[in-house]
Amino acid sequence: MLAQLIALAAAAAPVPSAELAGVWEGNVGNLPVRACFVRRDTEWFGDYYYLSRLQLIPLEAEGNGGGFRETADAGTDLPRWTIGSVGAAEMTARWSNGTRTLPIHLRRLARMTGDDSPCASALFHRPRLEGLRTLRSRAAIDGVAYTKLTLDLRGRFDSRFESFALDGSDAAAQRINAALAQGLAGDPPSWFECIGDSLGYSPREGAFEESLAPTMISRRWLAVAHHWDGDCGGAHPDSSNTYRIFDLADGREIDLHDWLNGEAVHRERPEGGSEELKSLRPAFRDAILAGWRPEDAECDEPVRSEEFWTIGLTRTGLVFSPELPHVVQSCSADIVVPIDRLRPWLSPEGAANLRALEAEAARR
Repeated sequence: MLAQLIALAAAAAPVPSAELAGVWEGNVGNLPVRACFVRRDTEWFGDYYYLSRLQLIPLEAEGNGGGFRETADAGTDLPRWTIGSVGAAEMTARWSNGTRTLPIHLRRLARMTGDDSPCASALFHRPRLEGLRTLRSRAAIDGVAYTKLTLDLRGRFDSRFESFALDGSDAAAQRINAALAQGLAGDPPSWFECIGDSLGYSPREGAFEESLAPTMISRRWLAVAHHWDGDCGGAHPDSSNTYRIFDLADGREIDLHDWLNGEAVHRERPEGGSEELKSLRPAFRDAILAGWRPEDAECDEPVRSEEFWTIGLTRTGLVFSPELPHVVQSCSADIVVPIDRLRPWLSPEGAANLRALEAEAARR
């Protein structure tokens, strides 16, 4: 009989009012919290966190009723929110977990509807973003010292960001350091984009790992390995490994495709597009893959047929890595091609720059 009464009560629970959407702040019991609720078509979800801990707790709507269930990776006996009254400025609800219940009183901080997600807003996350800091430590490569930068998220976000900064205050160093620290810039900062993207359509925040690290510092060039891996709420997680090259003379970031001639690189600007697409021609792909054998035979065709590659710089040549689709990213490979094998494929600019790098290496 009791089970039937509970079922009837749940069926009779009101559908959440459209007034619920927005950012709220108040108390669960006597504990200060900030909460958000989102409506996507007829679906609802939300999030909240205790201001003392600043760790996000997802809320999933229970059927079409006026209640939400806290979610976790495991366990079924999870706390619930039962929405009571919702007005223009205040709302009440009840938090329950087994026999324990607490009153919820919240006041509205902002009303958000349409495409804007309250749970992805800077307003909702402002307390979580305050007080974060960048840790600095010293490191060196090729006899050149630099500062390693590690974002300290203080356990509030399941993400990681690392970069570095060159020594020096000249215009070139400032330009390069600004590019390397781009993920830390903005309000909210750029690294937060992945967090918020997921919260636009689900109660779970995105998570990622990103690192920028120097692989070579010569007299003229800074070579950087840029790794990104994460899940920002799309159909699948994603990852990428790319190379970036900076000219230490003026701080410009350059594209190593421009060190290759027209026999090696096909250039095309799509109609109406602002960015020139640069792909490796089949004959050049065959040349750089000569002697290469994949560890997994199923990776042979995806790598050999891939037109778009990222190119890095070493002291002895160039390193090529295919930009593979998500489904075959495990086939990714770094293929180092020495300067001697590259000579027929180099542009005049590329040939001159690699000769200078060879001469520098000979003097080391």
